[in-house]
Amino acid sequence: MNPYASFTIVIFAAALSSVSSFVNPATTSSRVTTHLNLENHIADMIDSEVKRLQNIAGWRREQTEKLKKGRDPSIPAGFDFNSVSDFTPNAGAAQKIQMRKDKRMARDDPARYCADRCVATGNCEIWEEMFEMAADEVQAFCTGCVLSEEEEPCDVPEKFMENAGKNSWELLTP
Repeated sequence: MNPYASFTIVIFAAALSSVSSFVNPATTSSRVTTHLNLENHIADMIDSEVKRLQNIAGWRREQTEKLKKGRDPSIPAGFDFNSVSDFTPNAGAAQKIQMRKDKRMARDDPARYCADRCVATGNCEIWEEMFEMAADEVQAFCTGCVLSEEEEPCDVPEKFMENAGKNSWELLTP
C-alpha cells in the first residue's frame, strides 16, 4: 500500500468533519420573523379603527351621543354673571375702530378719505386734529385741492407743509 494513501484518508476524514463545523445547524422553522415598530399614538389609531370596523353600529351611537353633548347649552358650575352690561358691546369700541380705519384711510389714500369722509359725511376729525384746522377749512381743502381736477395750484395749509416729511406714526400719535 502506498504510504501516502493512509495520510490522504486521514486528511479527507478531517476535512469532512471540519466542514460540518462551519455549516449552520438546520433550523426547525423556515418562517422569517418581522417586527413592526409603531409609535403609541399610531398604534392607538389603528386599534380604534379596527374596533370601529368591528362594531359600526355602536360607534355611530357613540358619535351621536358626543354630538348631542356638545350641543347642550350649559353654564359652567360656579359661574356668576355680574351684570347684563358685561355682555353688551362697548359703545366706545365702535368709535375707536372707526377712528382707526379713518386714520389709516387718511394716511394711505387721502383722496378717498376726502371723498368718503369729509365731503360725503362731513366727518373730517382726523385731518382736523392732524392739521389743527377747523371743519370748514378741511372741507375747503378737500374740495379745492385734493378732489379738484383743475391743474392750477391751491392753497395748502401751513400745518400740512410742516408735517410733509414725517412718518405716519409721528403724525397720528395723540
